[in-house]
Amino acid sequence: MQGKYAEELKRRIGIVFQSHPEIFDHRRQYPWLTGFLGTPFSNIWFVAENPSLTMVERVTHRSVEPPTEETQWCISRGDLLFRDMLVKHGFMNPPRDEAGGWRCYITDVIKETDYVARWRTQSNQVLKQIAEVWSEVLAWELETSKPKIVVAMGKQTQRLIAHLQKEKGLRFPQVEYVHHYSYIALRPRGKQGPMHPERIKEYDSQMARVAERFAKLNYH
Repeated sequence: MQGKYAEELKRRIGIVFQSHPEIFDHRRQYPWLTGFLGTPFSNIWFVAENPSLTMVERVTHRSVEPPTEETQWCISRGDLLFRDMLVKHGFMNPPRDEAGGWRCYITDVIKETDYVARWRTQSNQVLKQIAEVWSEVLAWELETSKPKIVVAMGKQTQRLIAHLQKEKGLRFPQVEYVHHYSYIALRPRGKQGPMHPERIKEYDSQMARVAERFAKLNYH
């Protein structure tokens, strides 16, 4: 079933690229970058905005082994922090770097990739429009996997989810918020630099809260 899910999702992603030739179809160069990973029927999603082209290029050019679909979310320092937290809070089996062991599903609102610096120059209105282009794909994911809880990673992801709920009628279950792992690992906050212990502790607490609420949903 999971294999059929992945194949159908890839097909639907392909339709979006075919219907919008103005969108950079990264699959020609990076067929392993699907924009989703994990176990779709695990009842819990972690949702990001879109893949970072910088990190995609980094793993492609620096890796000794050819990248695979499992390479996604396993590139940057932030990715590794994210995986550490998934393992710690029961959403992934250890060790963090091995293929498989997923007890969650990870996906992107927007399945196209771009450089972060260029992506940030887009207005909120443009980002909402791009999210709408991809909304039918996300709607299919939601309808098919039926998660009990969705975790929005980062403020922008949270805003896009709210927009798609309101404007496109996407039906999300309970939505929780955590910081985006790249925000913790790669960007400063005031006087606190990347990977500051207090920031990691805060992120850890957010993930613990998600695990607690997910456990309650599964219990009931």
